[in-house]
Amino acid sequence: MGEDNISTEDALKLLGTSSNGVSADEAISDAQNRLDMRSGIPDDDVKSVENRMERLRSREGHLLRLDRLFLSKGVHLSLTLPAFALILQLISRRFARGSPDFWISSVESSLEYATLTRVSGILAGIILIAWTFTLFVVRTLHRTSRRVFECERDAFVLRGRPFESLHGYEAIHDVTNNAINRVSAVLTVVVIAVFAQFTATFEGGLSDGGGVLVGIAIGATFAAFGLDLLRGGIQHNTVERWGLLEAYDPPLHPACPNPVFTDILTTWMDPVLRARFDSHIQSLRDGLQPGCEIHSAIEHLLHMRYLEAKGELTNRQVRQSMGKWFRDDYISELFESDWFDEDTWTKLFTHIRNRCSPFFRLLERLQYDLDDNLESLRSDALHFDVDMQNVVTDSGHLFAYVHNSDSEEMTIIMKIQTPDFQPHESEFMLTLSASSALDEIDKHLPRISSTSTDVHDVLANMMDEGEIIWQTLLPQHDGEATVTVRIEDTDGNLLGGRVLAIQIRPPLEERIRNIAGYSAVLAGIASILYRVIPWLAGLAAL
Repeated sequence: MGEDNISTEDALKLLGTSSNGVSADEAISDAQNRLDMRSGIPDDDVKSVENRMERLRSREGHLLRLDRLFLSKGVHLSLTLPAFALILQLISRRFARGSPDFWISSVESSLEYATLTRVSGILAGIILIAWTFTLFVVRTLHRTSRRVFECERDAFVLRGRPFESLHGYEAIHDVTNNAINRVSAVLTVVVIAVFAQFTATFEGGLSDGGGVLVGIAIGATFAAFGLDLLRGGIQHNTVERWGLLEAYDPPLHPACPNPVFTDILTTWMDPVLRARFDSHIQSLRDGLQPGCEIHSAIEHLLHMRYLEAKGELTNRQVRQSMGKWFRDDYISELFESDWFDEDTWTKLFTHIRNRCSPFFRLLERLQYDLDDNLESLRSDALHFDVDMQNVVTDSGHLFAYVHNSDSEEMTIIMKIQTPDFQPHESEFMLTLSASSALDEIDKHLPRISSTSTDVHDVLANMMDEGEIIWQTLLPQHDGEATVTVRIEDTDGNLLGGRVLAIQIRPPLEERIRNIAGYSAVLAGIASILYRVIPWLAGLAAL
């Protein structure tokens, strides 16, 4: 069969868009709709989950205000109520055989039934009921927070976003579940104390069985108070965008974070905030300036946001600095996000500074050198700095920074050695590229103003071109400890080093809380055994 030749014009007509054709955006949207239909996830399900989540979050907000005004803060009823109940219980027991003269002449002479032991016992029972109500409020608050967290999970899963696989999901899942279980345990012991207290009060408490009930009431109150102290003072909520940060303990992290700000912040973000942050980044990709890369843009944004939270830059300066990374129509989305507004960034950086203070001290020293010690910084071909907490409680975070200002590439070996922490020894081989960040500064200027954005741009470039080591060290004992950091070349010659003296101490507030909690629990058990053992011995003798 011979080939039929056609003209170029006819070929273009055949390849042209037909009247029934669709655009690329319409085709993508149609494909996504078909995918959603095949997955069986209509938009109504997502909206239903979001509406339920908002209702639960509104209820949680009311409970959180009540908790902060009267329970965990403010009046501190969680501490005052059990203390008053214990005092009244001891008074009731002290005057079980007879009221004092002042009470007999003033009260008991008019109301024969209103003995001091009976009145104080009834008041103690009422206070225990009030304590039960406060614990029920706390338990409802924790249950509501957990349900909101589960709704967040369901909403992300319905949208096709991974959530359970995010770092920290299991940790937050366990924290919310354990918080409910601990309050439920305290609530159960208090309910036992209430029944024992009222029964002992109306029985009189002078018989052997009444004495056992008195011991159970006082002992259960002591034990419940101790368990309430031991359940911890860390509060979490989902009403505030940063409400889960304090309850989240991040897992181990990469040893060489890159980019630095992004890795540090996302490591300490809770799963909900991390998922929102990832979604926020995805929404900004289309707004990048030509030739810009999203990870570098986000790193610069976080650095500028940190300087803004610190008070060194204004919001207007930060907006202007982001103009070279994002188009003008996307700048507003950077600074007017529903989740990542100015309050969220301030709370987040405050939280990170408390956890990773060595990194920020290291950063401030480098900024100081750029501002007031520039010539000394230029004279060193290899700039090296290291920092760690002066006092370590649960874990220590060591940060080391190296920067190559030479014209040639350099390979170094960094060794971290300590007999007082785990791991005892770590070794990192780093290849440092030649950096030109300091060349951007005009050599004729003797000093750069710290309020100028130039020094911040140079600082950002130095952090990007240098290398950061982030090593988590776990203490093995309390007291003094040392950490040695050495830098060597590939032949083993020493290029620099530092020895850090560290104090390892347990958290004072947590230690006091634990001692008081365990003491109260032991006192409660001893009070119960003091009454129960003789009673059981008497029954055995019969």
